[in-house]
Amino acid sequence: MKRNISIAYFLSFAFHSWFWLGNWIFYYLSFGNYTTVALLDSGAVMTGLLFEIPTGALTDLIGKKKTLMLAFLLQGVGCLLMGISSSFWMLALSLWIFVCIGGAFYSGTMEALVYDSLKSMGEEGLYEKKIGAVGATKLWSMAICGIIGGLLYYISPGLPYILNGIFCLIGFVVCAWIVEPVIDTEKYTLRSFFVQNSLGVKTLFKSSYMKKISLYLVTTGGLSIVVYNLLDDLLAVEYGYSPFGISVLFSIACLVAGFASMYVPRMKIQFDERKILIISMVVMAFVLMLSPIIGMILSGVLLMVRVIMEVIYDNASSTVINRNTDSSVRATTLSSLSLLRSLPYAIGGSFIGSAVQMVGGAKNFSMWFGLALMFVTIILGARIERNKKDPSSVNYGID
Repeated sequence: MKRNISIAYFLSFAFHSWFWLGNWIFYYLSFGNYTTVALLDSGAVMTGLLFEIPTGALTDLIGKKKTLMLAFLLQGVGCLLMGISSSFWMLALSLWIFVCIGGAFYSGTMEALVYDSLKSMGEEGLYEKKIGAVGATKLWSMAICGIIGGLLYYISPGLPYILNGIFCLIGFVVCAWIVEPVIDTEKYTLRSFFVQNSLGVKTLFKSSYMKKISLYLVTTGGLSIVVYNLLDDLLAVEYGYSPFGISVLFSIACLVAGFASMYVPRMKIQFDERKILIISMVVMAFVLMLSPIIGMILSGVLLMVRVIMEVIYDNASSTVINRNTDSSVRATTLSSLSLLRSLPYAIGGSFIGSAVQMVGGAKNFSMWFGLALMFVTIILGARIERNKKDPSSVNYGID
């Protein structure tokens, strides 16, 4: 079983060998315009959401080893097809059918493999340390491969995808050495998925306080998804970053996100979660409002500010949900929150792409989007009670 942990590090690196990091936006634009980019990306989000439902059940039926083999095979074939795509529909179907379904198979399976492998050895207490190392490997892979991919783009725009596909196919072969854990910590069925998620949604809106905080998190979180899924990349293009420059920029952003995730929670910030949730969104909104009047260098600095604000916001939102939900539905509630945040972009992403073009580009759109985010943040944030903990919840010592 120890071999599984070592394999997990390699698989995390291979799966996230995103040589297309940053330069993907130029590749997508070669098949159309901003609407095309938004349609491809929001379609990918929608496919991922839809296939999260059956893939968990299939994992229990065929085991984690075979599930990961499927994930790497689909991801590998999909990336290869994307790299040689000659039309929009070939690109779209490769992304939506192969890459996104492969991602759905991978999602959660790696964590389950690591936990069950450790538990079978009686070492589940090491899970947070080991999964943290797997996460760090992911960020390093994205950062290193992103920079290399920026150079490969000049050789051939599809080459970063082809190389990512090759790494995933190597991962497919390596999966053969996984030892299926004897212990299975969770049996997952479609019925249990719907039952648990209905409980998660009910928990989000179970009381007056939770209704207000959940409405705030769903609305502001949904708006922030538009920023880091689409606007950040479109802005980088409009500020004049080259394919290599944008790859380096987002590789640095990955490292900034990693360090922020590690060190921000350790900071003794003298604010309650309500203030942190509001301030982080206010800063993000203000930075977006500056988009039409800043230049290339400052835009890169402000991108890092947005990345840090996203990390602070995500940590605070997770904390406030953890403090106000029972342990039996805590993970499901967080998953339900993520689902509710992602749905609007998944459904309306192409309309957002059209709106960006209608207002004259990403800089202008970001200014208006920032104003909307600021308005929503202030109005909904003001409705949340100060320093209040839901009386119907139980505190499990998470402070």
